[in-house]
Amino acid sequence: MRAGLITGIRQCEVTDVAEPTPVDGSAVVEIRLCGICGSDVHAYAEGWQYAPQLCGHEWFGEVVATGAGVDSVRDGDLVMAGLGPGCGRCSYCAIGQVHYCRPANREYNGMGPHASPNGGFASLIGVDADRLVVLPEDITPVQGALVEPAAVAFHAIQQSGMRSGDTVAVLGAGPIGQLTAMCARLAGAAIVIVIEPDAERRELSVQLGADIGLDGGSETRSKVRELTAGRGVDVAFDAAGIPQTLEASIDLLRRGGTACMVGVSGKPTEVMTNKWMTKEITLTTSILYTKDEAHTVGQLIATGRLAATALHQGTIGLDELPGTVEQMANREVNALKLLVDPTR
Repeated sequence: MRAGLITGIRQCEVTDVAEPTPVDGSAVVEIRLCGICGSDVHAYAEGWQYAPQLCGHEWFGEVVATGAGVDSVRDGDLVMAGLGPGCGRCSYCAIGQVHYCRPANREYNGMGPHASPNGGFASLIGVDADRLVVLPEDITPVQGALVEPAAVAFHAIQQSGMRSGDTVAVLGAGPIGQLTAMCARLAGAAIVIVIEPDAERRELSVQLGADIGLDGGSETRSKVRELTAGRGVDVAFDAAGIPQTLEASIDLLRRGGTACMVGVSGKPTEVMTNKWMTKEITLTTSILYTKDEAHTVGQLIATGRLAATALHQGTIGLDELPGTVEQMANREVNALKLLVDPTR
């Protein structure tokens, strides 16, 4: 079968790989749709060491075969894949922090003993059945393909410690930033401020529930102070993944506030730690999500409470993937979320 793979810096190709067969404890999933993640583009542009299994990890599909010993899913289940439930033996599992389990993280990152030679940019994928999250029967393919990035945003809210009634700033209105703002609103944020230089994305964030969108110019800090009675926000989410936005996030916080890094940057970041100490801020980071969080997000999207499908701005075929990734790396495409139909 054909699969889209990122094989090196500025190298993305559609190549032939073997079709998966279900081994003990695994399932084969037929991919309906798969989103192009920002990390796919970063890996392409910056030459990350990128396991083939990660090339297209925002996928949604249907279980078509299972191996021996699988009782958590069955043929016909609609699923996405997240982090496994933990090995149950390591020190992290022993204290209930299974999302830090090293074997589970290795499996997610394509370094396990039965790692797939491809990700979701293919018609089929073989995956550890314990990683599969069963989604509602009535969820649509577009909704299903957006569960993974929405779960990343949902997890960021949990990691930040945000509480109902907090004031929130989200820096960057790409897919994760938009979803983080939406999840903050669902979690009871009193004020949601989105900071984004792109006018179209900024306006969309307001349409999707943010209270105000700011362009990130020189007056941003004073406007945030006006909106928060002179204090600054309780929680700031850096969803842009560029060096400048971490320091900008700190600048918008009140004393004792929390900054949560959810955007990924592969470049060094220079910060002024004296400002951090003066404010006594808390810095948290967020990556991935738990299976329970993904299941909750699937319910929120399927019932329309989380309008993630508003980010879908086009679907392409597999042969279009290399050129599209190149355009995204060059910022020639401004679409928030493009999905890949591997059957096209």
